[in-house]
Amino acid sequence: MSWSDKDPGRRAVLALLAPAVLGACGFTPLYGEGAPAAKMAGRVEVAQLYGAPGFALREELTGRLGPAVNPTHRLEVDLKLTRTGVALTKQNVTTRYDVIGTATYRLVPRAGGPAVAAGEVRAITGYSVPSSKIASAFAQRAAEQDAEHRLAIDLADRILQRLALSAGSWT
Repeated sequence: MSWSDKDPGRRAVLALLAPAVLGACGFTPLYGEGAPAAKMAGRVEVAQLYGAPGFALREELTGRLGPAVNPTHRLEVDLKLTRTGVALTKQNVTTRYDVIGTATYRLVPRAGGPAVAAGEVRAITGYSVPSSKIASAFAQRAAEQDAEHRLAIDLADRILQRLALSAGSWT
């Protein structure tokens, strides 16, 4: 019998041993109690971003970092989006677009001084548009806005992951 068999007893033993094995190798939860990343909550003010995609990105970042009650740092983000047609019909009508988002970020102390964390993250998403002439422009715009929102969530995930990994050096 192998460990891959669906034996509940063996799975229970693995579940009990996993924390000990992970702890022995130096693993600690990124957002665990007392971890530097857990201390980010309420300490980072997110600067204003413009446009619907910028608003969505700021909302994602603020929602996850929590309201900046006593902020010690300010997160500045420069968001750039590009759209590229990637699928054409035989009639030369674009029916699929990729939206590429690049977010350059800097985390600066509110008291002044150099950035304590900085970098650039990139994400790609896409959307389809109907090729029919009777399809509404509304449907195309709704698909585009949905893609921009998904992109904002992805970029926020990437920025927050990098901030969490570097939080020990600035919190």
